[in-house]
Amino acid sequence: MSPQPMLTVEASSGAIVALNQLARDTLGLPEQTPALRDLFDNPSLARQFLLIARNNGFIRQFEARLRLAGGHRIWVLLAARLLERDGRALLIVNLTDIHERRVNEDALRESELRHRRVLETANEGYALFDARSGELLDVNPALCELLLYPRDALLRMRPEEVVTEDSMAQLQAQRDHWSGAPNRKLELGMRRANGERITVELSVSAISDQDGRLTSIFALVSDITARKLNEERVLYLAFYDTLTALPNRFLFVEHVEQALKQRARTGQQLALLFVDLDDFKRINDSLGHDAGDELLRLIAKRLLDCVRATDTVSRQGGDEFMVLLANLNRSQDAIQVADKMLLALAEPVTLEGEQVVIHASIGIALCPEHGETLADLRRHADSAMYQAKAAGKHRHASYQVED
Repeated sequence: MSPQPMLTVEASSGAIVALNQLARDTLGLPEQTPALRDLFDNPSLARQFLLIARNNGFIRQFEARLRLAGGHRIWVLLAARLLERDGRALLIVNLTDIHERRVNEDALRESELRHRRVLETANEGYALFDARSGELLDVNPALCELLLYPRDALLRMRPEEVVTEDSMAQLQAQRDHWSGAPNRKLELGMRRANGERITVELSVSAISDQDGRLTSIFALVSDITARKLNEERVLYLAFYDTLTALPNRFLFVEHVEQALKQRARTGQQLALLFVDLDDFKRINDSLGHDAGDELLRLIAKRLLDCVRATDTVSRQGGDEFMVLLANLNRSQDAIQVADKMLLALAEPVTLEGEQVVIHASIGIALCPEHGETLADLRRHADSAMYQAKAAGKHRHASYQVED
């Protein structure tokens, strides 16, 4: 009458001496009942089961896979109690069918193992964090190799020990939003064990329990340092002069346009200065282009020393430079800067063992006096520069309307 399959087994030999109909039906046993060891998929487990039961007098839980009639196999949970009956040591054995649960567990375990192998052999690093404490729970070899830390050391470290200070604030801000989005990407600066800074991209996934509570954060970590350097190099080449490191004409246009918009709001003046070196070709012809390049770099530094950090000095090409002076209180300020530049440029410099003195002609166009657009100001500054050259060179001139 038991609701469970039950067997009576001789404790010494393992022979099945009795069983209920439910056990016979569950195991698909023929009328000729086999010994217990013949039911076990692994006979050594049958011997272990009997030994434990005899020694302890009972077994509460023992998982085993049994062979059914026809070769089919099922997982069962066995429980046993030792009894003395008519001078014989007998085991009363209960069987619980756990086949479906065990198959699901094995499938899950295999899936986890498969994913673990993928992550362990992946080229990208991965990290698993506790969502509440931020504690690092797991890493793979690729991340250890990327950061140059052994696994044990990395697991003991706090995020702020490997994430740069500026990126740590970004990481803290993002943590509040991880539960609201299944996947996020962000770029962070990280420090390797040797102190080198690298840039990584984190692909972050939030992991929740069955009740929807955020429990952990999974992050794939990709090294994008080379890519970022290439991007920065491309941007640099697009907007900066490679010889002098000054903004080129494209970036200069952007700065002037921004300054014009600001002037429209504040009403303050601004000025464009066109600086053209006098007789620069003579330097190149006599001393060579390497000396000419060195001279251009020196001129760029001297011009920068004459202006404020908020102003812009740009190399337009060849020996031509343009300067943006923004937020001027009076037009005389631009003239004072031009005077300062002429003095700075005239300081002798030694090139290829020869002392050289540089002269320049500077044209000044004021906004709004000489125009309120970039095109007008550039044209009028250029015209004023030629007026300075016509007046004898190495001087400045403000734009004058030609008759």
